[in-house]
Amino acid sequence: SSVQRIIDQNLKLRPARRLPTRLCFDEFRSTHGMMSFICLDADSHRLIALLGDRFNRTIKNFFIAHYSLAERTRVQTVTMDMNAAYQTIIHEVFPKAQVVIDRFHIIQLAARALAQVRVQALKQLDDKHSRPYKIMKTNWRLFHQTAPDAKHKQFLFGLNEYVTQQEAIDIALDTEPKLKQ
Repeated sequence: SSVQRIIDQNLKLRPARRLPTRLCFDEFRSTHGMMSFICLDADSHRLIALLGDRFNRTIKNFFIAHYSLAERTRVQTVTMDMNAAYQTIIHEVFPKAQVVIDRFHIIQLAARALAQVRVQALKQLDDKHSRPYKIMKTNWRLFHQTAPDAKHKQFLFGLNEYVTQQEAIDIALDTEPKLKQ
């Protein structure tokens, strides 16, 4: 009951009178395994809308029913994940808004692409005991670092040698031009 009282005191379920110029859209798993929709002010992180489902028609109807076209036209950006379903209604509901993909999902997409190219390069190597193969197979995290250590040698398991992180990356990249690219 204490938790419910605090939620009731702090959660205002009425929609805001004015829409901010920058919004964030996302979905989350709510009760009974259902997915719900949440909309926040991108600057203040204040709750704008919390809907019981994430269907396009529900989202569209909410914003059209609660905000005038003039108010919705003020929205400049909508930051979201790569959910294509939301992209279809954003320009209908917010005519002047630009879609911005959040940083987390861009980094995640780049990491997946890098991993896919690395696995393809591994499959093309015939010698499973070669240095490049061992580096790409067991030390794959090196390829995701922003600034690999180029000064201090360390023992790399799988490779069973003392090398710097940068040397290990260079060994793998020199044999696989597509991965280097």
